[in-house]
Amino acid sequence: MRDRPYRQTEEGKGHNPKKSLGQNFLIDPNIARWMVDYAQIGEQDVILEIGPGKGMLTREILNSPCSFLHIIEIDRTLAPFIEPLLKRHEARTSLIWGDVLTVNLRDLSPSPTKVLANIPYNITTPLIWQILEHLAPVGTKELVLMLQLDLAERLCAKPGTRDRSPLGITIERMGQAQIVKKVPPSVFWPAPRVESVIVQILLDNNYDLASKRSWRRLLKVAFARRRKTLTNNLACVYDFFKDKDQALKLLEELGLSPTVRAEELNADDWQRLYERILSL
Repeated sequence: MRDRPYRQTEEGKGHNPKKSLGQNFLIDPNIARWMVDYAQIGEQDVILEIGPGKGMLTREILNSPCSFLHIIEIDRTLAPFIEPLLKRHEARTSLIWGDVLTVNLRDLSPSPTKVLANIPYNITTPLIWQILEHLAPVGTKELVLMLQLDLAERLCAKPGTRDRSPLGITIERMGQAQIVKKVPPSVFWPAPRVESVIVQILLDNNYDLASKRSWRRLLKVAFARRRKTLTNNLACVYDFFKDKDQALKLLEELGLSPTVRAEELNADDWQRLYERILSL
């Protein structure tokens, strides 16, 4: 049986969501419960939740057997909703007030094993990069995230599709990402004008890849001008190749077409290209 109407309940609490922070609060406990159940949280898991809002997901995480929960929230006006939830669980919770993009996630102790969050859509890409860079090397193995559909599709895009992205390729080299559930706008307040999904990201290898500046730079340059060939994009950056002929020769050695575009390469192609460039 569903809980009483969510929208009336949430609107009656007197907190106006801040558009500048991309706040769309999760107000359906069934979705929060689904996320926690899907993550299969165990007694050894340390959870990081980002942007708890009014605590709908927080409450369900605290009902799980997790050993510890870190929370990061930028909006201190939400304290009346979050802090009472944590008072009953002080021994296994930590609350940081601040911008997650400026928090050194490596300093979280104990280190998170899983991240669950309804991520503000305006910081999705830099935040996932930060999680991969800071937390994957210290033990984070799973992310269960509420994301905007078009961003999720870029994370999960296959080779040869226009949604292919540097972040998606990096995740593919580190593990895998998949859309596991579609979520209607009605489970948020205010209801967003975009479609949302829950994405699972599993990390099982190359844990330090996202922290390698050379890898990040290669992908950034390769995708800088999507309509150009990979050869033209790489040849214009002199710390990769001295000229276009050298770029063409290397692609030929790797069995790649001189007219290939960045979006067409698979994860293994990128790894071979990266290793070959490092050897030059």
